[in-house]
Amino acid sequence: MQWGNHYTWLGLSSILIWASLVGIVKLVTEVLSPVQGVALIYTFSAVFILVVTGLPRIAQMSKVYLLGCGALFVAYEILFLVSIALSQNRDQVMVIAMINYLWPPLMIVFSILLKQLNFHWCVGIGFLLAILGLMLVVNPDILNSDQLILILKQNPIAYLFALVGALLWPIYSILTKKYAQGQNGVPLFFTVTVVLLWLVHGVLNEPFVMPSLQLWLTVAVLGGLIGIAYSNWNQSMQYGHMKILIVATYFMPILSTVMSMLILGVYPQLSFWLGTGLVSLGAIICWKSTASIE
Repeated sequence: MQWGNHYTWLGLSSILIWASLVGIVKLVTEVLSPVQGVALIYTFSAVFILVVTGLPRIAQMSKVYLLGCGALFVAYEILFLVSIALSQNRDQVMVIAMINYLWPPLMIVFSILLKQLNFHWCVGIGFLLAILGLMLVVNPDILNSDQLILILKQNPIAYLFALVGALLWPIYSILTKKYAQGQNGVPLFFTVTVVLLWLVHGVLNEPFVMPSLQLWLTVAVLGGLIGIAYSNWNQSMQYGHMKILIVATYFMPILSTVMSMLILGVYPQLSFWLGTGLVSLGAIICWKSTASIE
């Protein structure tokens, strides 16, 4: 395992930053207008990335990466952030986070389908265990389908946005590795995302709430960290050790939920810890059942 790979460590740092994203973004959107809150955060992210990396060399990018991966990136961000903004309470945002974090096991599946990973049939068992664990976290009474439907009906649009986003992000990550060719379009992708978020804010006719000085600082720091995370992830998908990064993402839902629990004061039931165990077991099985295609 190439743990010493610099880009692999950059990818792991992105995972740690993302783990705190949902809880902090929810706190910000509770104080400001929902979409305004995420638009402000991502405005700082875009500015930070542009200052650090400069404008990307668009002419040198492949059209597939620029248009295809760019569209996937922007669509994912809009869907995921708006789903958080549409959450009606802190319990719902925890469910949205878990739906969004279906993307790690989906990334394994898509990587196998695109022949980026060799696999043993046991990977299917690991995948199913991970999905079962995530379902248990979302719906403690996992055998009660009516209860699951009831939970989803509470905010179907937000949950649907999170689910579609969970499908888009692993596709973006995998295609970035294949088509980016060393180029980093994240500054441009972020800029487009910010413009669209402000357009959504305007279309919804949300009031603009002026943040306090403390909130401005929080938004600036959070935006900068998010900018670092996404820029690092783009590089790690191209040059990092794919298998390590994919397996590490299996633990992201758990880390994110724990941090959201501490930030938002929402405490999980025993079913959460059971789900955590299943996700971890599934991650280990997938780890042992796949091998990178060099």
